[in-house]
Amino acid sequence: MPRDLRSSALFALRLLLRPIAKFCLKRALTIQDFLEVGKSVFLDVASDEIKDAGGNPNTSRLSVITGIRRKEINRLLAKPSVVEEGDSAASLLTKVIGLWATGPAFTTASGKPRVLDCDGQQSQFADLVEQISTDVRPGTVLAELERIGAVERSSRGVKLLALAYKPVGDPSEGLELLAADAADLIEAVQENIFEIHETANLHATTDFDNIVEEKMPQIRKWLLKEGMQFHHKLRKYLSRFDKDSNPRLKGKGGSQVVVGSFSRTKDNGGR
Repeated sequence: MPRDLRSSALFALRLLLRPIAKFCLKRALTIQDFLEVGKSVFLDVASDEIKDAGGNPNTSRLSVITGIRRKEINRLLAKPSVVEEGDSAASLLTKVIGLWATGPAFTTASGKPRVLDCDGQQSQFADLVEQISTDVRPGTVLAELERIGAVERSSRGVKLLALAYKPVGDPSEGLELLAADAADLIEAVQENIFEIHETANLHATTDFDNIVEEKMPQIRKWLLKEGMQFHHKLRKYLSRFDKDSNPRLKGKGGSQVVVGSFSRTKDNGGR
């Protein structure tokens, strides 16, 4: 890596680590916790990179790539991981709600989510869940959707109330969403910088810093409403090209589109 590019990367790393350091301090995580997890993540990512290149991620290669000593690598590899593989609960529920809100089989002629019958393994709700994953019971998914207030039961079946997943009562799920969103943002910006595409990834920020304080509650409500409507429109558009939503679509599936958005408001004085 050229010296100037390396310096720029180190400067960017410092800026990236500031919110992570703040996160650690607020969650009572020490520098020792950070270093232990950091080394483990370096090994995981380096191992994936070597495998993707067709190589064997042995201790020596991992040591060269990561700069971690072989003895330390052996210790870390022998330590059980606290991270489980596969989709998180947050990811699964997000996909279920998204398909329910946009999939032609689960929406009315006017585009609204249908009320689905949910009794038994052959129910409409079971079919919805199985299109996303066959590794989890539909009843488990339904119970979780009820817990977070995303659905409502009636004599006709179950009705979708929320058009997006919002973690309720479980901070770990919200933190999983935070991590996933941060990873997608970093990848999107790096693609814009280092890769050549006919059309760049969307990366836009709007920032006003002299807003009338009394208008902040109104602005928060407007941002949330407009943002949710935008994502609902986005899901309806993308579902037209998604093979989970339209199994009869021709062409090779598997490509991914991620569009994230967030708003952050801070009152005068930092409240």
